Order: sequence, then structure tokens, then C-alpha cells
Amino acid sequence: RQDMNFVQLAIPFFILALLIEFAYGFLVKRQTYRLGDTINSLQLGVLSRLVGILRLGSSALVISWLVGKLGVVSWSPDHWMHWVLSFIAYDFCYYWKHRFGHQWRIMWASHVAHHQSQDYNLSTALRQTSTDYVGFVFYLPLYLLGTPVEVIVSVGSLNLVYQFWVHTEHVRTLGVLDYLLVTPANHRVHHAVNEGYLDKNYGGVFIIWDRLFGTFVMEEKDKPCVYGIRHPLNSYNPIWANFHIWWETFWFSVRVPRVRDKFLAWFRSPAWAPGNDSGRQDLVSDFAKYSPSSSIFEKSYTFVQFWIFTGLALALQANHLAMPRDIVLIAFAWLIASVLVQSMWLEGRRYSHLLEWIRLSALSVFCFAAPLIWPVNASRAINSEIILVFQSICVFSGLALVLNWLVTKSGIKLSKA
Repeated sequence: RQDMNFVQLAIPFFILALLIEFAYGFLVKRQTYRLGDTINSLQLGVLSRLVGILRLGSSALVISWLVGKLGVVSWSPDHWMHWVLSFIAYDFCYYWKHRFGHQWRIMWASHVAHHQSQDYNLSTALRQTSTDYVGFVFYLPLYLLGTPVEVIVSVGSLNLVYQFWVHTEHVRTLGVLDYLLVTPANHRVHHAVNEGYLDKNYGGVFIIWDRLFGTFVMEEKDKPCVYGIRHPLNSYNPIWANFHIWWETFWFSVRVPRVRDKFLAWFRSPAWAPGNDSGRQDLVSDFAKYSPSSSIFEKSYTFVQFWIFTGLALALQANHLAMPRDIVLIAFAWLIASVLVQSMWLEGRRYSHLLEWIRLSALSVFCFAAPLIWPVNASRAINSEIILVFQSICVFSGLALVLNWLVTKSGIKLSKA
């Protein structure tokens, strides 16, 4: 297989671009980043990569079965034109997937995570869902036309990488390109909840699909975009961010009296309800940005912990096949607990410090006990390098516990920011 996942390769460049945009915003005194919102977006991005270690490949099973059943033969991607046409075809399929992602609750439940941020910057691009269970059906035509898997993976990841740079407020207009390609100007509209902007500009790379199918709107100079969702999440909990629409839709389908409506609830507009066939949803009057009060220490500590969490999560994703499954599952559960505690620190919760003590204590015990439970043995994929990682984490956890103890014991009231 010659497939290339450009998303994985682009991660260091994504981080560098975030730093450049942050620095530029500081220099021009037009900052578009807020720490809590940014970390929450990045948490969702890391989680979307991390859950891959638990997926059972249901979409791959469906696709393989269907292609085999119909006797589809893949063509050979030897000519560059094959790749160009596949790239265009993929973006066409993406347009329809994206459009239905706003028009059907069952798909909005997954896609909503990308729209929850009330800021608009490059970190918003990395705010990805971990619950996209049905979107693959929109790419079935590519498989049924015999497009090789490696071509779909490559052009699909390239499509996603392209979409990263359009999530910025610092690039205003690009002239004629705004009418041909997805650019920051027309993608800002897509993330806006203003009347007239809502549910427009679905293209991934080419905006021409929106022009062809009547969903194109250009940003107006005197109508600044208001970002987020019409009923703000008001939480930095990344687990709730991924599942709140699933949960709400489930209970909505339980409450509606007619059996027909219980089914339709999943395949109608997110604003639909029996008697509201227009699917119209009014903009809430109070649209203040969610900004819970937390101290400078809490924000700084969470910032450091987040990057440690990110490094461990990406390392687990890259090496999970070479590790015992039980260690992978334990590490996954601990990382989920870590990201939840981080969100509580960002929200200034009273019990966040206690939970951090519990989290770090559990980590220290695990890292100390791991070499005893899983002895160094090549067959169990535990080697001296992994033991060294466990020991390093254990030392760091101890230092973090001491830092938390000193801050708690000092009684110093750290300023809020």
C-alpha cells in the first residue's frame, strides 16, 4: 500500500502555525485566542486521534463486504490525472457529507463538536469529533467506482490538511479565489450563527459546490460573524462536547409521542420538533462568550499538563499495536481521566485539586507497579525503554503532587485571570 496520511505528518506544522498566529495576534493587538477555549479545542483534536486505538473498523468491514459482494475491481493509480480526479471527487462527496452533517441530527451529533468554539482561530480547525459513525457512507461511491483505498486515504487526508489554514480571522479576502476555493472569508461564514450565514458554505477545498447547489454566501463587511452554536455548550468538558447532542436527541426521541417522530428525530434538522416543520431555530439573545473564572496558576498548570497529555496520547496512538492490550486500555482510561480533570481546572471547579491528587497518585502507583505486573519480556512487548518512560512519568507525578501540595498548603489566593 502506498497510502499517505498527511494529517499525521502535518501535526508539527499545525502546532507551529498556531504559535505564529498567536504571536501575530499579539503583535497587531488583535488576539483571537483564549486559553480555555484553545485548550478545549486541542483536547478534542487529540481525543479524535486517540480513539482510533479503540475503533473496531466497522466502516472498513462494511466497505470491504460491499465491494466484495459487488465484485468491484480497483483501478491502478498510475497516472497523475487519476489522483486529480479522485481529489475533486472526494471533495464533492465531502460537500454532501458536510451538508447532511448540518441537516440530520444523527450526523450533527458528531459534527457539532467542530462548531462549539466561540472563537475562530487555527485551533478551531483541530477541534474534531470522536463520534463520526455514519459519515463514511458518503464516500461509498468512490469505493464502488474502484478507487483504491490508498488513493482515498491520501486525497482525504490532504483535503483535511487544506481545511486547516482557512480557520483564521487574520486573512480577510483573497479576491477571485473566494469564489473558487474555500478560503478564510467564506469559511468564517460557515462557522457563524448569524441570520443569513447559518448553514452555508459546506465545501472542503472547492467552494464551487456551494455555488452550484445554492448554499454559497459571502461574508459581509458590516456583518461580523458570531461563532459557536445557537445554544452554547458553556463547558470545557471534551467528553460532554462529543456526546451532548447524542444524549439530547436520544431523550428527545423518547419523549415524542408518535413512533414515526421517534425515528424522524434522528433524520431531521437539529432544530426540528413535531409542529415545527420549518426546522427554524432562533438565535439566543444572550451570546456572551463562555469564560469561567480560574486562577493564573490553574490555567498555567493545565497548559503544561495538556502538552504532557498530548505527548503521551500521540505516543500511545503510535505504539499501541506493539503494547499489551491491557496496558493500552489502562493508559487510555487514564488519559480520558486526565482530560476531564484538565477541563475542571479550566472551569475553576472546587474539587479539581482533589481530583488531580487522585489522578497523579493513581499514575504513580501504576508506573511503579507496571514493571512488576508486566515483567520485561519481549513477548509481552515490555522493554527497558518503556520501563524508563514509566519511571520518568512516576518522577514527574511526584513533583506535580509536591507542587499541588505546596500551593494548597500555602493558602495563597492566586489572582483570577
